[in-house]
Amino acid sequence: MTLLTKNILFKKNPRYYKNYFNREYKHYKVKDGWAKANTKPFYNSRRLNTEYKTNNLLGNLIGFVPLGLLLPLILPWFRNGFKILFAGFLISLGYETVQLLTGLGVFDVDDLILNTTGAFVGFILFYLIKLSLIRKTKKAPQ
Repeated sequence: MTLLTKNILFKKNPRYYKNYFNREYKHYKVKDGWAKANTKPFYNSRRLNTEYKTNNLLGNLIGFVPLGLLLPLILPWFRNGFKILFAGFLISLGYETVQLLTGLGVFDVDDLILNTTGAFVGFILFYLIKLSLIRKTKKAPQ
């Protein structure tokens, strides 16, 4: 979660945020952030260059894979694909909402979709590893 927070909310150096919150934040209005928000799935991606699209796609997917892999490993309650989807969605929605409320980024529904997908990909990896380990223990001579 610390790495996600750093990579999503605090990409720049600490001096930038000190200046932002001391000078600019008091003038920020959520209405302005909402005007910049992308609420149409995959709408803005048509206008972006290929390198940015690739980095955005991979960054959002890969960033949430560890969440989908580690949550079911640490907390058995999350050993259900729907629960991981929901958790990935809620955590991503939390980050996007903080970006909207603080102006530290732009609310983007594409990020929400990609982050949630990344969490689910992590869960699929968890499940495949689990199946692989179960098969190995069944095949092992006793």
